[in-house]
Amino acid sequence: MAQVADSPPGVGTRGPRWHARWALAAFIVTALVTRTITTVLRLRGAGTEGGLMIDGLHIHHMVFGLIILAVLTFMMLLHSGEGGRWGNRPWVPILFGIGWALVLDESALIVSLADVYWEPLGDLSYWVMGAFCLALLIAAIWAPERSDASEDSRRAPR
Repeated sequence: MAQVADSPPGVGTRGPRWHARWALAAFIVTALVTRTITTVLRLRGAGTEGGLMIDGLHIHHMVFGLIILAVLTFMMLLHSGEGGRWGNRPWVPILFGIGWALVLDESALIVSLADVYWEPLGDLSYWVMGAFCLALLIAAIWAPERSDASEDSRRAPR
């Protein structure tokens, strides 16, 4: 693995395929865990009031996904001038996958503006998650191993 100039030991250049693989793994695991938890809650009689409740308000898990994505985006914005080194940490694509799994699992709610998680319209979330998962899978297989942009930025004079 090539070493990025001025990067900590052990942190090298990692390309789009590496990022897509981590994001795909995190997305699949999070989607499966989330669906398992929500199904168990429903089977135990939690109904629409299952999950996290604050003062009688059901906090949907997509809120946590949006928070993760907002923090991740903000951190990427703050570190964008570091030549891409910050994005080479494995937790960046992992948080990306986790955040999007939590959000897209409730995409039917976003589209309908109603809690349709267990209704036929809720199946829309499966289609959206499947399409996103397919896009990540394609990237994990066919994306470049290394980014040409990162190669150019390391050669540019400072």
